[in-house]
Amino acid sequence: MKKIKEFDEKFFLDQLGFDVSKNHYEQSIQKLNKLCINKPFKTQSFVKAFEEAWCMKILDLLNKNDLKEAGQRMRSIYLFVRYNKTFNQLLKIYFEKIIKNDDHKFLSGLDGIIYFSMQSQYYFQNKEYDKANKSVKSCFTEIEKVFKKKLDNSNIWLIIQKSLKNIKDKKVGEEFLNQILTNIEK
Repeated sequence: MKKIKEFDEKFFLDQLGFDVSKNHYEQSIQKLNKLCINKPFKTQSFVKAFEEAWCMKILDLLNKNDLKEAGQRMRSIYLFVRYNKTFNQLLKIYFEKIIKNDDHKFLSGLDGIIYFSMQSQYYFQNKEYDKANKSVKSCFTEIEKVFKKKLDNSNIWLIIQKSLKNIKDKKVGEEFLNQILTNIEK
């Protein structure tokens, strides 16, 4: 009888950490997937470890003023993050640096959409609600472009949900949602 090889959770966690330290995002996702598939009841703790590892890497990039790479990594994990204090702090540091350095170039497609959604969260956290609304509106404008071009929109609904959380006045949020739904249907 053949002995079944047991899944080595520690090995994959170490490999995930190594991939993060080397800034290998795609490989780290593969390790996270392996961990979650082989130990499904630990998925929540694996995702949390993944988020925290990337947050530490992003903080290191921000400390080195590598804003382009830090922004790219933040946009990469933004869809994973539900609520994470560390990530919220990183948003604050990141946007304060890019605003101070006037180093925020416009991004297009999904990167632009995620950028505006993150920006709305930054403004909402800082209680700058008008600016948060403006960022959500910019996010939704970019979303409409994606729908008109019939591009991949698998993450768009999640971004819409995340963006709507950054509108203080729920009536305004409802208007924004109705507007984007109307514009997408056209």
